[in-house]
Amino acid sequence: MQCAFNWPRPSKKFALVLICLILATALSGCSESVRKVNYFADESAALNAMSAEEDIQPLQNKSAPELVTAGFIYLANKNLKIAELHFVRAINKDPKMVNAYIGLAQTELLKGNYNSALSTFSKARELKPDSVPALIGEARSFRSAGKLNAAIQKTNAAMMIGPEDINVLKELAMIYDLMGKENLAAPIYLEIIQKAPDQAENHNNLGLNYMVRAKYPESILSFSQALELDRTNTRIKNNLASAYLLNGDKRNAINLFKGTVGEAAAYNNIGYLYMTQQRFDEAEQALNKALQLNPRHYVRAQQNLENLKEMRHAAHASRP
Repeated sequence: MQCAFNWPRPSKKFALVLICLILATALSGCSESVRKVNYFADESAALNAMSAEEDIQPLQNKSAPELVTAGFIYLANKNLKIAELHFVRAINKDPKMVNAYIGLAQTELLKGNYNSALSTFSKARELKPDSVPALIGEARSFRSAGKLNAAIQKTNAAMMIGPEDINVLKELAMIYDLMGKENLAAPIYLEIIQKAPDQAENHNNLGLNYMVRAKYPESILSFSQALELDRTNTRIKNNLASAYLLNGDKRNAINLFKGTVGEAAAYNNIGYLYMTQQRFDEAEQALNKALQLNPRHYVRAQQNLENLKEMRHAAHASRP
């Protein structure tokens, strides 16, 4: 999995680190127009995707609860088409099965269909108004669509019902981060880790919070703890590499980046990170190294060099 940095205007605030969150927290526009959810969707594509070797009884013989249980297993393994098939069939069998709507909505959310996800989570709440998973699902749908004020309202409603629910706390912390209220998010991440110290994503998210606040030694410790729990996770490695560089440890940063994205991309990432710190000479050196290693194919480094020229010009122009 590649994670080579390339944005037109990096900010000193260092918002770029959020691209490597384990949970999908990046803001983006709505990817689809508002449309009615069709719960009786065509199942043929998902049926064709199912493994011929799978030893399961025919779907039509499964009960609605059995379909929902299987659907969440497929969802956890990112088999979205097959998960969707199970949830749709469960709804067809029992139109009041709340968890089937929640599962179906989660598949839509993972596919980036935020409007459809929101509509389906809302249907679950019609059936069970105090459903914390449905409320959090609505919050995530709004957050993913960049509607943070609506997301925080839904999260606060969920907090009233389940104040100790770890998923409510995670959602609240991530929204605070995206709102630029990192100081409010930090104690929530610490509380989450106390509740679930064995989950890598929790340490990773705290590390990102530290890094945005320029607490680089603390972020290195958090990312290292996350990596101990999930040693093959590329995103955590990239986050740790970024923290090393920003803390002045270029050697460890390059070695980690080399292992995840390759040598040319490693120097591009190093160059980009230096750009966020307005260390233009070091950024130029690293980006030129990336081009030297891969002059024919490495477009990102050239784009970042062009952005670097504009940033230098802007920095000189702003001086008194």
